[in-house]
Amino acid sequence: MGSFDWDGLVLLNVDTGDQISLRLQAAIYRESIALVEADVVDAADVDRVIQNSIGRRWAVGGPFEIWEQIGWDLVQVIAGELFGDISVATAANEISLPSANKIDNSVESSAASNSKFQNVAVIGAGLLGHGIALELATHGKRIFLNDISESLLADAIARARVGLAALATVGRISENEIDDALSRITTSTDLGESVKTADLVIEAASENLELKKKIFAEIDLHAPGHAILASNSSTFVPSAYGSATSRSENVVGLHYFNPPHLLPGMEIITGPDTLIEVIDLVKSEYESIGKKPAIVRAEIQGFVSNRLQVALLREAMSIVESDEASSAEVDELVRDGFGPQFAQTGVFGSVSRSDYSVSHSDLVEQFDNLNNGRELPKILLDKIESGDLGVKVGKGFYEWTPESAEAWRANMANSLLHMG
Repeated sequence: MGSFDWDGLVLLNVDTGDQISLRLQAAIYRESIALVEADVVDAADVDRVIQNSIGRRWAVGGPFEIWEQIGWDLVQVIAGELFGDISVATAANEISLPSANKIDNSVESSAASNSKFQNVAVIGAGLLGHGIALELATHGKRIFLNDISESLLADAIARARVGLAALATVGRISENEIDDALSRITTSTDLGESVKTADLVIEAASENLELKKKIFAEIDLHAPGHAILASNSSTFVPSAYGSATSRSENVVGLHYFNPPHLLPGMEIITGPDTLIEVIDLVKSEYESIGKKPAIVRAEIQGFVSNRLQVALLREAMSIVESDEASSAEVDELVRDGFGPQFAQTGVFGSVSRSDYSVSHSDLVEQFDNLNNGRELPKILLDKIESGDLGVKVGKGFYEWTPESAEAWRANMANSLLHMG
């Protein structure tokens, strides 16, 4: 790694940059090992999450600029308890990634007629819901998209058309398939009508547990007995919303990443009552359309993706708070340093490579140097107190204008689109 130049500024020298990069990678590695050792997930699935979702985002943006998009007040909600739960280990055994478990990024395909998920209901047509709907529609699914008003549904269809057009620009679908996909999406404000023939129901409403439980109870009343019920929640585990149904054995978490039609990764969250046959079916169905699902075998706060992102954020904030580097320098080290490599081979896959500059022992030696704080860092709380929440107010760790925020989002989307 060399020194970086960003916006004409000479940043960290080589040795300092290398040391900070090592610590940031070690933070991710420590939590990855902890998840594998706890039997929450296997090493291949940790890498699958990184390669197909969060690592792709790290290849385009660092932790500060990524989290600034949603706002530091929401980060407090999402990450608050995770700061007190992620690993503080000072040692770890090496985790092997057997060749039989190496990540296969080839797209599996099967005829749509063989699918068990012919009809899919998506409840919630917002940021993620419309993306889930458009992606499944491109694979021949009949989609029943539900929300509380016709205006929200009309907006979702308009955004779906934009998303489909973007896929066509890079040849993922043809121009003719845009209208074909849209013709498979039926909209309704009647939840019972939307789920009455569904093989799979995906709830994508706001992150409010009482709302989700209410929705799941209503879905349970109207969906066919064979239907699998899923939530796209990034916060709540299957038992939390599955308890509102009479079929908790058929309830799973399906954690998509934003934007869902551009990021192939997803996490399938196993509830305590979820049948293994249900997990196997959901995994098989999603693999058949080119998704790269990772199985989270137990309910754990933050799943894999958020825990790794918070592990990185905790160390990144510690580095900035101690004046070892600025937020811009940390972001640069991630997106122009190890981010692209992790997007290609994951953390375990990278460390196991003989041609990668960082080894297991290099990273474990850094564990003693990592931040182990269990509380939200002062630097984050100060941003919230001052109202410098990020993009939505025009200021956080960066200054944002509507134009610069849109340019950042466009660059992220365009970069993900071209990653394939």
